Amino acid sequence: MKQILLEKFIKRQGWSFFGVADREKILNALKEHHPVFRKWLKKGMEAKMEYLKRMENDRYHPDNKLPGFKSAIALAAWYGYEQKNCSKDRGRIARYAAGRDYHNVLTRKLKELARWLQAENPGAKTYVSVDSGPMVDRVIAAAAGLGFFGKNTCLIHPQKGSYFFIGVVLTDLDLTPTPSLRMPNCGDCRKCIEACPTGALVAPGVLDARKCIAYLTIENKGPIPAALRPKIGNRLFGCDACQEVCPFNLGRAHRQKILIKEFGKKYGAGPPERAVSVRAGESLDLKKVLSIKNDGEFLKRFAGTPLMRAKRKGLQRNARVVLGNAKGAC
Repeated sequence: MKQILLEKFIKRQGWSFFGVADREKILNALKEHHPVFRKWLKKGMEAKMEYLKRMENDRYHPDNKLPGFKSAIALAAWYGYEQKNCSKDRGRIARYAAGRDYHNVLTRKLKELARWLQAENPGAKTYVSVDSGPMVDRVIAAAAGLGFFGKNTCLIHPQKGSYFFIGVVLTDLDLTPTPSLRMPNCGDCRKCIEACPTGALVAPGVLDARKCIAYLTIENKGPIPAALRPKIGNRLFGCDACQEVCPFNLGRAHRQKILIKEFGKKYGAGPPERAVSVRAGESLDLKKVLSIKNDGEFLKRFAGTPLMRAKRKGLQRNARVVLGNAKGAC
């Protein structure tokens, strides 16, 4: 198929940039990364995310999901923005979680792209993935030229930074790979490692989820360890500390345009009764979070946002920790 038609369709969908990798490059990248993942699991750094072990075979063998795949399209959607400080009665929300749940938004777009590929190429087969499925999307995205792995474990594009979501479409179509960019690396920089409040970046490119604020405030279903609570600071849901200090991100947010409306700050603007139901925003009133009486009320307030992942119990646990840490302005 003509690459120009693919590029035009992807642009119309609102993706920020994309890349295409062939089967050989993808399999080689996965083969290289698999021992790293196994070593990480062996040390217990996945914390209580048992699903990572269960999905290991599928994660590193994409033929399990689409036998005989020939290509992958990796797509990036920008979500970064300049985040303001908040008052001590509010808790910060990680940038990625301010808008609609990216899993839902991007899955719809990937399925639309898959249908378009099949319409242009009758009989074509596809498989879509947005982070939550048994695929190592970041490794495939790196193979497709979307960036390199930083010391903070994020995928970093040298001109665009790391504030972007990733989606992947596997296909049995033999697509033309996009030109490979010459990727830099982090060099001697250790800013992310030094900035991590809890010391979760235990080595360059190695994240111990047991200490990570993102894990502790989102995936973690139990109490937050007492020794780590003061280090949570005002972070109610997630953490951007290692990205905020990254030189590849500094000064870029105001130059990047969020092209998918569901991730924009103006999405859902309007009467409060409408706005609160579509996005979480960059911070939340802690007392209002704690005043939510039941799961039904929580669902009404946060349905369709990433905050559903923590559930009411988790978000209110986080709010109590943040209130305990409050000492003046955030």
